[in-house]
Amino acid sequence: MLKRWTALLLAFAAAFTLACPGTRAENEESRTADAAGLAEARHRDDDDDVDPPEEEEEQEEPEAPLDPTGTLTFENLRARMLRHYYPLRALQESIDDLENRDYDWRYEDLRDNINSLVSYQWMMTTMNPLITETASYQALDTQYRQMRKEFEDIDSGKTQQEDQDTLRQYRNAQEQAVVAGESLYVALLDMMAKDAALTRQIAQLDRTVQELELRYEFGQIPELTLAQARSGRTQAVSGQKTLQMNIEAYLLQLKSMVGADLGEPLSLGVLPTVTEEQLAAMDLEADLARAMEASYELFDAKKQLDDFKKDTYDKVHDSLGSNEKRFEVSQVNHALQALKYNYESTLLNYELNFRTLYAQVRDCAQVLEAKRDALSAQELSYGVSALKFEQGNISANALADAADELATARDAVSDAERELFSHFRSYQWAVEYGILNG
Repeated sequence: MLKRWTALLLAFAAAFTLACPGTRAENEESRTADAAGLAEARHRDDDDDVDPPEEEEEQEEPEAPLDPTGTLTFENLRARMLRHYYPLRALQESIDDLENRDYDWRYEDLRDNINSLVSYQWMMTTMNPLITETASYQALDTQYRQMRKEFEDIDSGKTQQEDQDTLRQYRNAQEQAVVAGESLYVALLDMMAKDAALTRQIAQLDRTVQELELRYEFGQIPELTLAQARSGRTQAVSGQKTLQMNIEAYLLQLKSMVGADLGEPLSLGVLPTVTEEQLAAMDLEADLARAMEASYELFDAKKQLDDFKKDTYDKVHDSLGSNEKRFEVSQVNHALQALKYNYESTLLNYELNFRTLYAQVRDCAQVLEAKRDALSAQELSYGVSALKFEQGNISANALADAADELATARDAVSDAERELFSHFRSYQWAVEYGILNG
């Protein structure tokens, strides 16, 4: 493509008249010598080469077992998002482009183009020294400077390093999207659990309303009490309908991420269980070090500090010295110090959030144990109520209330399990990818 543009520019230049004022013959002689220097640039000693950063080996996503039609498991969520979520597929194209760039080929191609361009400019000025002031010649001159800068950036390794930084940014964005998908999955399971709890609550309200209607017929309660009970049921039904609408909306979003048919139902699988072995393997200090090393947030904050120092601070001090009475010097000094404070603040906040997350995982684990103990007690209580009902000592409504209490205790355990998994999964994302959203 670059050669094509160069050929078009050369043809464009040749079409112009050669009778324009001005001369730059001396400069063209130096350009010719410069081209000869470029021809030798790639043949320097190996010890003098600037080695580009080593590229990470491309890691292909393993094939995940297929979910049955109309279902989605948490274990397959990531793989299905990478294959079917269009923003991630577009991002993967950018990643593939960066990973597959051939810098050696580009280097040689630029060198050939630069030498051809310089030779053609020399030929033009030889035929007519006055052509140097024409717009067509100026366009060629601009083209030369652009190609020369790109050539030098590749030769120094700057381009390769910038591409590696961009690649890290793209991969971080990719993982952030997967984190969002996983969070949506967990949120949907939580909403579905609330929907089931509301269904039981409404059934309980139905029994209450039915009982109050009988008592009202016998004159045992005022009409206001019955009206309040009916209103409470109406509000619960309305809230459930709103919740179900939100579930459908979030399910549609999740379907679009994993390539599911938007018009078909989608059943979500249960979350993986956090094991005692996984909790025991948590090492706060070692995991914190891994997370900080992997964090793009910290990498980007440090890069901004380093870039400002190199591109602005050092240049001002090189040109104006270190006299803080000079406005420009004082300005960059304070700006650099502010960036240092911001970087230190980013480090501190990251460590604070990670340590907090570690404590939350531990707390969720002990809360889950407490909820399981409470469930065991509630199961015994329900057994006693069932026996009393068989003996005719309690009513069917009382037994139904005991069943509701048992279901509530089971929901509390399920809620605690999801809470533990959610925090532990966030901990895993921080350790493995440096992503800490808190």
